[in-house]
Amino acid sequence: MQKIMAEEWDAIVIGSGIGGMTAATLLAQVGNMRVLVLEKHSERGGLTHTFRRDGASWDVGVHYIGDMQPGSHVRGLFDFLSGKALTWNPMPADFERFIYPGLKLAQPSNPKQYEDRLIKRFPDEAAAIRRYFVDVMAAANWLSSGTFQAVLPWPLSFLLSQWRRFGSQKAMQTTGEYLNRQFVSAELKAVLASQWGDYGVPPNESAFALHATVVRHYLHGAWFPCGGASRIARTFEVGVEAHGGAVKVCQEVTCVLIEGSRVVGVKALDGRGVKRREVVYHAPIVISNAGAGPTYNTLLPTTGEIGRQTAEIRRVIDLLSDGISAVVVYLRLEKPVTTLGIHGENYWINTTFNHNDIDAQTAAILEGKPQHAYMSFPSAKSGDERFHTAEIIALIKPEVFSSWRGTMHGARGTQYIQLKQRISQGLIDLAETYVPGIKALVHYFEVSTPLSVEDFTSHTTGAFYGLKGTPKRYSSSVLSAPSPIAGLYLSGCDACNLGVTGAMMGGVVAASRIFGPLGFFRVMRAVRRGKSRMEIPVTETLSSHEKKCARLVSKNALTEFIWRLEFELDESIHCAPGQYAMVLVAPYEWRYYSIAGIEGKRFTLLVSTRTGGDGSIFARGIQPGQETKVELPYGSFQLQRNTHRKVFVATGTGIAPFLPMFEALASSSELESAELLFGCYHAEDDITHNFETLPRTTVCVDGDPSARGVFHGRVTDILTDLKFDPATTDFYICGIPAMMDSCRTILAHAAATQVLTEPF
Repeated sequence: MQKIMAEEWDAIVIGSGIGGMTAATLLAQVGNMRVLVLEKHSERGGLTHTFRRDGASWDVGVHYIGDMQPGSHVRGLFDFLSGKALTWNPMPADFERFIYPGLKLAQPSNPKQYEDRLIKRFPDEAAAIRRYFVDVMAAANWLSSGTFQAVLPWPLSFLLSQWRRFGSQKAMQTTGEYLNRQFVSAELKAVLASQWGDYGVPPNESAFALHATVVRHYLHGAWFPCGGASRIARTFEVGVEAHGGAVKVCQEVTCVLIEGSRVVGVKALDGRGVKRREVVYHAPIVISNAGAGPTYNTLLPTTGEIGRQTAEIRRVIDLLSDGISAVVVYLRLEKPVTTLGIHGENYWINTTFNHNDIDAQTAAILEGKPQHAYMSFPSAKSGDERFHTAEIIALIKPEVFSSWRGTMHGARGTQYIQLKQRISQGLIDLAETYVPGIKALVHYFEVSTPLSVEDFTSHTTGAFYGLKGTPKRYSSSVLSAPSPIAGLYLSGCDACNLGVTGAMMGGVVAASRIFGPLGFFRVMRAVRRGKSRMEIPVTETLSSHEKKCARLVSKNALTEFIWRLEFELDESIHCAPGQYAMVLVAPYEWRYYSIAGIEGKRFTLLVSTRTGGDGSIFARGIQPGQETKVELPYGSFQLQRNTHRKVFVATGTGIAPFLPMFEALASSSELESAELLFGCYHAEDDITHNFETLPRTTVCVDGDPSARGVFHGRVTDILTDLKFDPATTDFYICGIPAMMDSCRTILAHAAATQVLTEPF
């Protein structure tokens, strides 16, 4: 494995989730430090990132954020970190809808109205309901004051710890214990516990202080970032780069480097190329946003002096265990949900009033008969009416997927595919029962499991909320205390609290400690003043060496909707066949495109404008001589150099990564071992005649009976009947998501062992 020389930085952050990006941006903007952020995934943001299919996008972890009213502390922090580049859409006034058998209740964006609405529905428990809102505020204040206690200097921290002793008994009971003591109605207790999915611990296990914090967080409604959650990391990143820092993706940190008793950097695997290489980054400060478990059990030594110093932390981590995970169905809809009377509000759908039997809930999901689900509508919340999307989420015990751990994403076999199909149909059917008409709108869907979360975020078993928010967690000061290793700091939800703002405050805690005893006051003073950074143009001209300037030199229309764009860089680059580039297509909006060709300083992309998204607008509008920013090359989607039969399957611009592969095969006289199945709807959409170097090609036309010299049907029709030896046939697939999913399913049933797909 190739090694390169170590880079020197003022600080290194492991993970680009919101906790890591918050810490990095504060160090850069308040401390004027050169900060390096290392991200395992190819996309920044951790659980604040989005993924896209044919122009549409879905948010994997951010579904709504409270306390964002102008003037709030949370809003001020977001404004500071993003340079006010993040704007926010308020959700509908009745932003939550709790649905149970025979009971429906909407939560308004006003605490007094919410209280009155509950009393009207449950008049016999009016006094207890009023008391509940008082207790929620007290318990939430108790928990949030613990964050301040962790960063305030003595004697302020001591005085605050004494004050917190008076509220600990109520705050540290479980949510279930509080509800059972306070209320009689099982229906009311279920309604009040409905939002437990926002923190991932059922009522009989969760600390009431945690439940209260989430309830308080949404008492004044909810907001969603305009343009989607991916803009959080992208806007924070600009502040990091303005001070000489950088965010590097495809960087899997394998260990924290220690000399003597303090950190000196990290070792990582750089996965930006076809072959991963080991790299070393040096810094006297390392902030881990990877979670407490991975940090202390994997990234640090567990033996010797370091192991002795961290033994108590690891003992507490083992006692707490990881929390729950989820399965998610991502829906692409034909029409906006306003046609069903929905305006972006959330739906908490329940077939039972019992929230505590996680084993039964998990079994029901696996059987395709879910009892609980959360449904939201990203496109309606983000304000993008070009695409129509929905998500259905069901919390599940992650260990039920353990038999597939260690298998490759997209190649987990027939049983896994069948299980996902059963889960998705069950969740869609449940949604249809309570939101009639949603099923008829579904154009396309795909499913993620806890394995997907683990693959892309390294959260152990896919537990995206980190360590369980139980009373045991908050009764221990071990995790909230400074790390015993000099120069090492923890950020994110394990360092503070669960959720987006909890993880963000974990980043605040880490930065405050680095700035010294008065560091928290230094951070808050900077936030109040609002001088986060100089005005940075939306073209992001201030950027790190990770980004390159690319000038368009030629532009050709291959069809009405497909353009060939040739760009020139300031320096020559090397690219392996199958790799891709990230291109800035709009302010803070980047898109992935496979590299269709490269020669010296120039590279070529094929871009479809059919979807009408930001990438489409960019491709239609850019003219020769204009510039943009790119990051390249990335990706390990590559040609397997062997003697196997090679079958390439593509639709539209999905042929792009195959073109340099064909050139490579031709140069080694192996092109005859390959064949291409190219699919399109009309004969005029066939772009294969634009390329000279192609293997034996079958053009499949699905919507033009008059087309000649083609196969009438889809590429999947040929694939279904294809005869091949699974041991000696390699399949390469790239194109529209529905086609790729169908191909993977067909090949899984046919026992194909080598199925290679483009990851984005």
